[in-house]
Amino acid sequence: MKLKPDPLEQYDLICDDYIDKVASKYAPKIGKIFIQFSDLEHTLDITIIERLFDRSHDLGYLVIEGSSLNNKIELFRKLFSQYIKQIKPNRTKKFLNMVKRLHEARLFRNHIAHANWRTLDNSGYVRTKVSEKAGEIIFKKVRITPSALDAWLRRIERLNELLYEFTTEIEQA
Repeated sequence: MKLKPDPLEQYDLICDDYIDKVASKYAPKIGKIFIQFSDLEHTLDITIIERLFDRSHDLGYLVIEGSSLNNKIELFRKLFSQYIKQIKPNRTKKFLNMVKRLHEARLFRNHIAHANWRTLDNSGYVRTKVSEKAGEIIFKKVRITPSALDAWLRRIERLNELLYEFTTEIEQA
């Protein structure tokens, strides 16, 4: 993901209609990413829930209710780290890589969800966050192109498959 800061000059006037020209290229891809990401989050939820309680899902849902995705990923890491080290030490690197990729996908999903699409420019940069540094307002811009959306969709789909395979492998151990 390419990021760049963009300081506020004086006024935040958005008068670019570039998104209107390219919305038909972006909208279906963004929708597919949200649908696929929802499936990934459900797989993560079930993985956590079944690790906590294997007889039913109700108690597990009570535990994760209201948890942010970041907290769910960290709970997943904590629930399986010791097990992986003890029972499947040769899978430690793969497990930690999966946790890292879950966080990366979460961050990308957040960029899409919080993007101010009206600020999309013809190089693919869109504003995703506003922050302050030393009294200066800084817009965080992320490069999100249709091809980047396609690539992330494939990454999220593959990550979902890896998480499911991991869960299946753990259940059989």
